[in-house]
Amino acid sequence: MSSLDQALQRALSVRLNLQISLSQLPIVEEWMDIHLDRWLEHNPMPHDLPVDGPGISYLAMVGSDLRRIWWGAWGDPRGFVPKMADYFKLCNIAKSDAALLDRIGEHLEPKLVGSWIGVWGGKVTTGWHFWDPQPWTKVEAMFGTHEAKFKVKDFVESRGIERVERFTQSIGDSPYSDMEVTMPGDTASAQVDALSAAFQHFTGAPLASALVERLRSIPQPGFGLTLRMRGGAITRVGGLCPGIAMVDIEKLCADAGVPCEAKLPKLIGALGSGIARVEYGRAGDKAGVDVYVEPTEPPPKEPPAPSTQAN
Repeated sequence: MSSLDQALQRALSVRLNLQISLSQLPIVEEWMDIHLDRWLEHNPMPHDLPVDGPGISYLAMVGSDLRRIWWGAWGDPRGFVPKMADYFKLCNIAKSDAALLDRIGEHLEPKLVGSWIGVWGGKVTTGWHFWDPQPWTKVEAMFGTHEAKFKVKDFVESRGIERVERFTQSIGDSPYSDMEVTMPGDTASAQVDALSAAFQHFTGAPLASALVERLRSIPQPGFGLTLRMRGGAITRVGGLCPGIAMVDIEKLCADAGVPCEAKLPKLIGALGSGIARVEYGRAGDKAGVDVYVEPTEPPPKEPPAPSTQAN
């Protein structure tokens, strides 16, 4: 089997697995299926991408309470941009949203672009994202003059953070921007301390001591901060940690005081081969834990149990 055939088989398997996972999530109502299927159908296949560029990457998120899901894909702009244009046209993208995408794309010239879709709060939300790091100075220049920009600028510059790892934008009513930065520090402990300071800076309260201790127990560095900006204000703050075992996620949820549904381990195990990252997020007085996996092919069906009925 050629490498292209293998990539095609993997892409089809990922799509199938994502579709199969929906049956395990009661938050996904029947009317939402068409939106999720449309998104899947408008991601490029391996043969749509240039041979001299990166392939397709996928990431799937499930909230620990099974009340949030998110799917994202990204890759070479030469393969993704035409598919994204068709997809957003079907989404009836507003001219202002399309102009913003064009303007930011020209400004940042990203090497990795893609689209995403999510379900939470009884709604389907979609948008685009850039996944290659960008200098903070270039990202800063995109924002107008508002409180959120000054708070972000104050934090990243005081901490010596020089680049943005990922930039995300939603489309539609009340759009928002997300950005991700890596926490400074050579050790996990130093990065967790910086993360707690970020929560203090942006929300007025540091991470709870139980959460800090739990995160400090993760041996490897790789902690990040996500910030959501809407209407010139910071509306959500998230702390990212490297992938950890499901038993540790359950403990993290307990420390955060958020639900962890019994179905979560089985769903995550069926979706992907390993947990890529975990995020604790705070939006106002609400908090949650989200688990990210790289989706793979569906697990093999278990054979039926042998019949015990006598002939």
